[in-house]
Amino acid sequence: MTVRVLLVAVCAAALLSACGSDEPGPNPRASVESGGESQKAILPENVLPEGWRYASVEDFLGIPQLCGVVLEPPKLTSAVTQRFATKSGDTFVIQYSFVSSDADATAKRIDSFVDAAKTCTEHVPTEGAKAEVSPLAGLSPVGDAFAAVSAVDASDETNKREYVVFRHGTQVTVLLSYGLGRVAKPADLDAMAKAIDQRIASAS
Repeated sequence: MTVRVLLVAVCAAALLSACGSDEPGPNPRASVESGGESQKAILPENVLPEGWRYASVEDFLGIPQLCGVVLEPPKLTSAVTQRFATKSGDTFVIQYSFVSSDADATAKRIDSFVDAAKTCTEHVPTEGAKAEVSPLAGLSPVGDAFAAVSAVDASDETNKREYVVFRHGTQVTVLLSYGLGRVAKPADLDAMAKAIDQRIASAS
């Protein structure tokens, strides 16, 4: 299976209700610089937690929408993704990082998700499907706004995704964990989030 086909399958099965932006028409990221300022947030392979490595990935994989909020800031100036995998190849984390030109709108978007994550218990990604949502424990907040949740397919508890979302100024990062019946350990997600936030802070 090619990387492209695999990632399309992941996007379709990842409990997402939006594989892309909430803006209609052409892809609003088509003219956004790939990498650019956002690249500073991407974790180098040599600082990943023990047992993790880089995995191949395409530039844009579609943006999760969860608890009624699209986890992509408005008015992007740059965007980049990188996928990590365990050395056993059965667990993955996708890092999405974005920089926006609108600080107020970005803060409002991510604050909306932080608030929603406190009470969100159910997500309907597609008609007839349902995911049960709950807070993700074991992570320390980083950045200016932070939330972490777990979403489990109500009809298949092995289909599980975990989302770590945080904002540092106008930079937003989403970590999406998924795998073959498993997800990343909370300690590994915690380490990734802290390392990313430190990279952004040191580059500011």
